[in-house]
Amino acid sequence: MLDVGGIGFDVLTPDHAPTGLSSKGNEVLLWTHLQLREDRLYIYGFERRQERELFRLLITVSGVGPRLAIQILSSIQPEELVRVMAEEDWKRLTLIPGIGPKTARRLLIQLKEKLTDEELQFLPSSMTPKDPVLAQAYNALQNLGFPTESIRIALKDISATDELEEVIKKALTKLAP
Repeated sequence: MLDVGGIGFDVLTPDHAPTGLSSKGNEVLLWTHLQLREDRLYIYGFERRQERELFRLLITVSGVGPRLAIQILSSIQPEELVRVMAEEDWKRLTLIPGIGPKTARRLLIQLKEKLTDEELQFLPSSMTPKDPVLAQAYNALQNLGFPTESIRIALKDISATDELEEVIKKALTKLAP
């Protein structure tokens, strides 16, 4: 319950919400999403703006409502969710209560295209591509001094079936100003 000037509001948050919410009198900054239903207002609160944006993406998926989206964000950190989407790991999504194989695949199909470069930056900087050619290109571009987030974005759409030199050339054309 959030008390604002004597008016109480229920704010639904993921399980890992800020610790300040559990204590009375603490000031807490939340990024919120307001949803109006026929008979009620729902407020969803998030510690980070990016988490709220992922919530908003999740509720655009057919069959995923706000409660399931909160359940997803309670069960998996935003960084891992974006990684799962990037790697198309639908089996990881089925470990979340309320998500079966069909919903997991639907999430992947509908969300993967919506992930922007901003969401892809959720991926941990230490994460290198799993494909050996892309991993070598990633390391080579890192040694040239390019930022890791820019490298990851540049390599995102490049086919791993190309030779290493070709992969690096393609990435450099994306990285060059």
